[in-house]
Amino acid sequence: MDITALLCVKNGEKFIRSTIESILHQTFRDFELLIIVNCSTDTTLDIINEYKDDRIRVFTTNICQLSFNLNFGLNLAKGKYIARIDADDIAFPERLEKQINVITAHNYDIVGSNIDIVDENGDYLRTNRFPESNKIIRKKILYRSVIAHPTILVKKEVLLSVSGYLGGRYAQDYDLWLRLMRNKNIQFYNIQEPLLKYRIHSNQTKGNKNSYAEVAGYFLKESIYSKRLIYILSAVLYYFKSLIR
Repeated sequence: MDITALLCVKNGEKFIRSTIESILHQTFRDFELLIIVNCSTDTTLDIINEYKDDRIRVFTTNICQLSFNLNFGLNLAKGKYIARIDADDIAFPERLEKQINVITAHNYDIVGSNIDIVDENGDYLRTNRFPESNKIIRKKILYRSVIAHPTILVKKEVLLSVSGYLGGRYAQDYDLWLRLMRNKNIQFYNIQEPLLKYRIHSNQTKGNKNSYAEVAGYFLKESIYSKRLIYILSAVLYYFKSLIR
């Protein structure tokens, strides 16, 4: 099996159908959809169990931390590559096909894409664009988001090489990127077209002031690890972002 689409969900009844169906209707077919339902108290699990598709595997946990559930899923994944998606987002039908073609043709380690921002009803708001090349991604991470986490296709062995996700409540991905970037041989790439609809709604924690404060802490940690002043400056920048958010 080439790809494991990894979906962790807590109380996702409102949007989970559209997310699941966007994966099941991919033009690329050699994948499994691994769903980790954690701490849900709504009908999420009932909705998931309505789908009778052999590609779906479902597990439940009573640990509410996202990093734990991502690592739990990573340990269970059968695919060589991990495709992330969140329970309120929608993948375009060609997403996996385009990403697997790019990552195998150029031997990249992590491939993301641009995203279309949509509102709670799925209506288009704008397109967010991310830097394309490995060199620019590594440069711009110092002051802006460079990869949309729910768009990535990543080699499973690469995630395991840094022990997967190591914690954090709001910005686990930023910590992951920084730890992966310690290895200069790891290659990042963003496809320059939207392959995901990224939903903005009132119940999410994406982009709040706490996430900026958390990123500031990650940069401070990296400054200690690498002994590079530039990371301290990035920590200060993200701290001020958290104050004005």
